[in-house]
Amino acid sequence: MKYRMWISMVVLAAGIAAFSLSAAGQTAKPATQTKPAPKPAPAAKAWTAPKTPWGDPDLQGVWNDATSTPLQRPNGKDKDVLSDDEAAEFAQQLEYNLSRDRRDGGPEVDVNRAYNEHWMDARRLKITEDRRTSLIVDPEDGRIPPTVPLSPEREKARAARQAANTRFNAGLPENYRDFSLPVRCIIRTDSPPYLPTIYNNDFQIFQSPGYVVIGPEMIHSARIIPLDGRPHLGKNLRQWLG
Repeated sequence: MKYRMWISMVVLAAGIAAFSLSAAGQTAKPATQTKPAPKPAPAAKAWTAPKTPWGDPDLQGVWNDATSTPLQRPNGKDKDVLSDDEAAEFAQQLEYNLSRDRRDGGPEVDVNRAYNEHWMDARRLKITEDRRTSLIVDPEDGRIPPTVPLSPEREKARAARQAANTRFNAGLPENYRDFSLPVRCIIRTDSPPYLPTIYNNDFQIFQSPGYVVIGPEMIHSARIIPLDGRPHLGKNLRQWLG
C-alpha cells in the first residue's frame, strides 16, 4: 500500500514538473534580436548637364521668362539684391499696381487696362528667386551701357519713325508704313531680346544637329540659329528678326 502511494506521488510530481516546464516555455519572452544597422545613403551623384545624342548641350523644352524684375536697376538703387523684407514689399506693390481687376481711376483708365487678370501671366507678379534688382548682371551697376552716337542715316530713320508714330497716334496715318510692325502683325515681342511681357512669355527650344530653333509663344516667329560658324548675311539682305 505504501509502495503504491509512493509511486502515485512520484507520478504526480513528475506531471506537475512537466506542466510547469510547458507553461514556462509558453510564457517566456523570446530573446531580443538586434536589428541590423541601416545602410548608409548612397552618395549624391554630381549633376551632369544633359546632352543631345550628337553631343551638344540639350536645351530643348518649354521655357518661361515672366518676371517683374526690371531689365535695368532702377535709378537710386545701389544694391544688387533685395532683402527679404524689401522683396516682400516689392511683391505686394506689384500685385496692386499690375492688377487688371482694379476699378479705380475712372472709365478711361479702366478701359485702358484692357483684358482682366484672367488673361494675364500670373508669373509676371514674381521676381527672380535670387531677389536681384535687375536682370542685367554685367556691368555691375545693372544698367545698359551708354549707346554710341547713331550715324546720320540711322538718325534720319529714327526721326521718320517718330513722325510716323505721331501721325498714327493722332489717327492720321499717311499710309500703311505709318503703322508699327506689331500693328501690322509682322513682329511684336517675338524678336531678340526676349523680354517679359504681360502674357505669352513661353517659348520652346528645338535642336537638331547643327541648328537651334527658338519658337516664342507671341506671334510664333521661329528663330533658326545655325551653329556651324557661317558668316552673317550681307548688309543688303535685311531680316525682321535681326
